[in-house]
Amino acid sequence: MKKVFNLTAWLIVLIPLTMQAQNLQENERTMSQGSKPGFSMNIDDISTKEVERLWIEYLKDTKAKTKKDRKTDEVFADDASVPAISSNLMDVYATFTERGKQTEMVVWVDLGGAFLGRRQHPEKIDAFEQWMTEFGRRTRVRKVEIELESEELIFKDQKKEFDKLIKEEERLKKEITDAEQRINQAKKELEINAANQGNRRQEMERQQVKIQEVETKKKRIE
Repeated sequence: MKKVFNLTAWLIVLIPLTMQAQNLQENERTMSQGSKPGFSMNIDDISTKEVERLWIEYLKDTKAKTKKDRKTDEVFADDASVPAISSNLMDVYATFTERGKQTEMVVWVDLGGAFLGRRQHPEKIDAFEQWMTEFGRRTRVRKVEIELESEELIFKDQKKEFDKLIKEEERLKKEITDAEQRINQAKKELEINAANQGNRRQEMERQQVKIQEVETKKKRIE
């Protein structure tokens, strides 16, 4: 079972995931630095908390100083290095909002004096989309990993119950073996008992004869 799920995970890793980039929508969004062009993306069937954790982990590749602002709920990456997008260091802001079974992720990129936008920086958009596509791929991989973990937990519970049944079978077989041994022992004891009864019966019969002889002897004396 594990090999099947691992294969599934690798297949998802290898499939080009362009859909995430296609889902990137640019809109003016209000954030801590005011109303700025931001890029939103919906991520399906994975918890908002997990998406946020994956993003913070993803940002480690940029060597940025990352922290979460509890007041604005923004994850801020200071001085992120993504050479494919810009030769300069960037500040990256992101928010994560739960919307049913989806997580809406919004990303703002401060290139240093200006925020990334399609009209303002058309030459950087492809690289940015590829960067976000890679993150989308990682969320897809993590989704399969979570599915795999869930299936493995089910298998673990099933194996636990199966092992209990095996132990129960062993206990019952031992009880049967012990019972058979007791029955065989009881049969032997019955045979001995029957033999002893026969011996005692013969002894009793001989004793009755002796009693009768003594009674006869007594009558003669009287």
